[in-house]
Amino acid sequence: MEARNRTIEDWFAWIRDGHIVLPRFQRFEAWGWWQVEGILENILRKPALPVGALLTLEVGEEAPFHARPISGAPEPEGRPGYHLLDGQQRLTALWRSLNGFYHDFTYMVGADGGEEPEVDAVRRYDSRGRRYPVWCDDPSETWRRGKIPAQLLAPDEAGRERLKAWAREAANGDWDVAAEINEVANQYRNRVAKFSIPFLSLPLGTDRDAALDVFIKMNTQNTALSAFDIVVAQVEADMDASLHEKVEGLRAAIPEIAGFGDPGEIAMQVGAVIMGQPPNRATYLGKDFGANLASNWESIETGISRAVRFLAEEKVYDARTLPADPLLTLLAGYWASAPNGGDAEGAARRLARRAFWTGAFSERYQKTSATRSALDCRQLMAYRDDGGHLPELLNQKLTPLPSAEELRTGGWPKTKDRLGRAIMAASLRAGGYDFADEAPYAPGNIARREYHHLFPKALLESDFPRREVFCALNCALVSWRTNRSISAKPPSVYIRERADEVGIAKSEVDRRLRSHGIPMEALIADDFRSFIAVRSVVIHGLMVKLCDGEGVGLEDILRFEHRAGEVN
Repeated sequence: MEARNRTIEDWFAWIRDGHIVLPRFQRFEAWGWWQVEGILENILRKPALPVGALLTLEVGEEAPFHARPISGAPEPEGRPGYHLLDGQQRLTALWRSLNGFYHDFTYMVGADGGEEPEVDAVRRYDSRGRRYPVWCDDPSETWRRGKIPAQLLAPDEAGRERLKAWAREAANGDWDVAAEINEVANQYRNRVAKFSIPFLSLPLGTDRDAALDVFIKMNTQNTALSAFDIVVAQVEADMDASLHEKVEGLRAAIPEIAGFGDPGEIAMQVGAVIMGQPPNRATYLGKDFGANLASNWESIETGISRAVRFLAEEKVYDARTLPADPLLTLLAGYWASAPNGGDAEGAARRLARRAFWTGAFSERYQKTSATRSALDCRQLMAYRDDGGHLPELLNQKLTPLPSAEELRTGGWPKTKDRLGRAIMAASLRAGGYDFADEAPYAPGNIARREYHHLFPKALLESDFPRREVFCALNCALVSWRTNRSISAKPPSVYIRERADEVGIAKSEVDRRLRSHGIPMEALIADDFRSFIAVRSVVIHGLMVKLCDGEGVGLEDILRFEHRAGEVN
């Protein structure tokens, strides 16, 4: 492998001419603005600091990989000479910042001409047809602030022409100012143009698998390869297919999946479970995982689609109310091969409900979640298809459910408290009608819902420990307007005020509260601990029914309220 050097000026010529491109399996751009600032400062300072070596693969008559241009570069017209295996983030940052191709940021260089010029990333935004901050596009104001746009420093004819036009406008006819601008800017341009970036080049004829192996073993500067990046390369090698394109297709087919996390990561997790393996890094880095993932893609997409629909039926629309991440993986693996239509699908749905709510309320996925989700998926599918042994997940001796008292320890659902989120999810299962506008909890109003203290924290914090004030049983997901109107009032006051303001009867207030699993009489008694005790019995009743595979409604909540009244 031969080590060589090329200047930024030469690299830019290669990018512009399509002589160097990215193999399609390469990750997309991952650097943040601070990393772009850093590489520019390293290059512009005197003496400059190194930015690390690149790795290329020389391309012959037949390119070993499908390719794409560096972000912002023109599409190659002929056959490229090199594939860039390592260094994409660095070259992309230089190409885009020095050509002004970033939409959200403009990079500015201090105009003092010193040996360590400071680079600032100025965040840009659009409003009412204008681009802000406005001064970034006003040369005279930018110069007055002591800055020069980095896009004037590109080491090519386009950069030179941009500098000439900018200097004329910034100088406002003052030739001395124009000369000063050109002196400082050209000094910087020369530093950029002559900066050498070393590279190692795999020679022409290097085996495709060997090139991939080198890519996988190397990390790009500051951003290590993720398991997903590596699987992308494996799929490209084994199937001559683009995993990026498959993931984008998944996102388009099931747009709701983005609410639960990164679609690519979710697809890998589900693929592992479908293959009967735990969804962890060791599985992903296995030799045949990429090929198996691609060949199972249709099942993966089917499983995720049906799992998302099932979760919507259970009033779980995104990660905010999903109690534990492995539950989505488990359900997608299960639904990938579940019956379609008729009594068989109904039975499969009931079993899925038992599995989901038991996994939500139990501690099953607190530890070794990857191993358990794969095991549970296998056992659930065998139980669904052939009967036989009860899965460990559904065996309450092995996977016990919490008591009503233990439910009181559920934390604030906005945090990733598993039990707190399970309580929130169950409390919304009967409809979750808003206190003010009566809208049921649904995807269309999730963004307008807030986590509301049923007993305001200002009312409790001097007399109760924080863990009790911020327990899940003291929480409801309601609209911002309802939340803002409560302040530090006791429940009996704000409930009455809301009913009077909206003009609804007590029975309707009762119905809306009950749709959250909230016992109104206990709430308006203004006794915090008594209310928590009663609601814990109500939620426990919902939990047991859901974990038995049954649905729940307002009549169930009313029955559990009566039971709680008898207990207390």
